[in-house]
Amino acid sequence: MNQLFGGAALVAAIALCIAAAVGRWLPPRAVPEYSAALVVWCLQLFVSMAAVFWVGFLGISTPHCSPNCEWDLLGNNFQGFMIASALIQLASIVVIVLLRDRQRVWVVPLASIVLVIVLCGASSVIAYKAMLFF
Repeated sequence: MNQLFGGAALVAAIALCIAAAVGRWLPPRAVPEYSAALVVWCLQLFVSMAAVFWVGFLGISTPHCSPNCEWDLLGNNFQGFMIASALIQLASIVVIVLLRDRQRVWVVPLASIVLVIVLCGASSVIAYKAMLFF
């Protein structure tokens, strides 16, 4: 799991460097809010990683339901949420780079943070259902 998150952090750092280079050297010229959007995107990365940890730890905290848990649903829920979180990160950085000349570009990572939190809540409910806690 550490290798997975280390690889994700490396890919995110590369994407951030590419986005910063695109904003600095390629037209159209980036607005000053573009840098703030990249900083908020880094915050989005940390929120996504924390949410993935949360959903992952829900899947391994099954001491009360071990004979009756829906293990396939727990595994698929975790994998689906992890993939969705990664796709949201990728889509967010692409949209930020494409909208680098707009004043309100910082709204994109904030909306992505909200989306990740909503998906984390839905995924948590699915995990609790799979563990038969409801």
